[in-house]
Amino acid sequence: MNGHADVLVLGAGLTGCLAAWELARRGRRPLVLEAATVGSGATALDLGHVPTGPRLLYVEAIRRWGREAAREAWEIQRENHDRLRELLAALGDECGYAGRGGFVLAEDRTEAEALAESEDALREDGFSGEFLDHYMLESRFGVRGFPGGYWCAEDAELDPRRLVAALAAAAQREGAVVREGTPVLALEPAAAGVSAATDGGRVQGSAAFVALEAATPSLVPFLKGRVTPLPAQWIDAGTDPAVTLPSPARTCGGEVAWRTAPAGVRVARFGGAVTGHPTDERLEDFVLRHFAPASVRLGPRGAGLAGKSGDGFPFVGPVPGLNGVVACGYGTFGLGWSVLAVRWAVDALVSGRDPTPARFKAGRGAAS
Repeated sequence: MNGHADVLVLGAGLTGCLAAWELARRGRRPLVLEAATVGSGATALDLGHVPTGPRLLYVEAIRRWGREAAREAWEIQRENHDRLRELLAALGDECGYAGRGGFVLAEDRTEAEALAESEDALREDGFSGEFLDHYMLESRFGVRGFPGGYWCAEDAELDPRRLVAALAAAAQREGAVVREGTPVLALEPAAAGVSAATDGGRVQGSAAFVALEAATPSLVPFLKGRVTPLPAQWIDAGTDPAVTLPSPARTCGGEVAWRTAPAGVRVARFGGAVTGHPTDERLEDFVLRHFAPASVRLGPRGAGLAGKSGDGFPFVGPVPGLNGVVACGYGTFGLGWSVLAVRWAVDALVSGRDPTPARFKAGRGAAS
């Protein structure tokens, strides 16, 4: 498969397909190299929750960063959401989009108190939502054992696999080429840009856009220790149609998330040790403990691997040692950052000027 391309895009998930589309629309001719099939990587772990706010609760973000920086982080996700709606309109496919809000649920009293406190601060800063105590949660929904929750009015949901498929098709109509079953084994600087080693030979490119998650540090050494593996397990459960679950929803730290569909609910647990087991007992215990057991029927399950940063913000833009850019390390919040992240990274690649805000720059130091 020796040859040359304008821009090599590594990965055909949400980020890679969006990058290919943006690059092709700007006159570039990207070649997308995907180890498996379109949307089969970290995208497969994305439940389709479009969040407003990163993994920290608002009051915790204020304590860590200050009020203005916390508000800015939430505003950036609000802007990302606006750009996502524009993207869906441009594609001519809503991809199952529904703007009915989303939920953050507390697993202990301390988290519930922080959610209640966050509601006041968020309202003061212009973000809509409602705190629900455990009585309100259990009277409205088929859940139990959550001391409190917060309904984020500006959250939304969509079908991420449908979105990736629509982006891949749109990118190819614009001139991008997608090669599935082509894992990149190594990425190295070359005289004319970059060189990617694959099973079928080497491919040269004038630049690279690395849109992988868990594999990124092995290809971009600078990100080793900055982007780390985020293992995930998921389980599908059938539910009683008469029982309503809060959806899409996540726990306060984002360790567990779920989204309902007509056939039931998919629940994912992120973090823990990297194992070959499709699920662990903690995920099943969570489902049976918090959802009405009489209405839940445990079904298929699986596992996967994404990537995360230490501070919860993705790494975006140019990095030392790479003739190109990256956009990775989203953790469990890919749909909350990716549209803006790709736009920043493509701008940096095409114009040579990096517009990425400092907190998101790929060249920043390791954060904890």
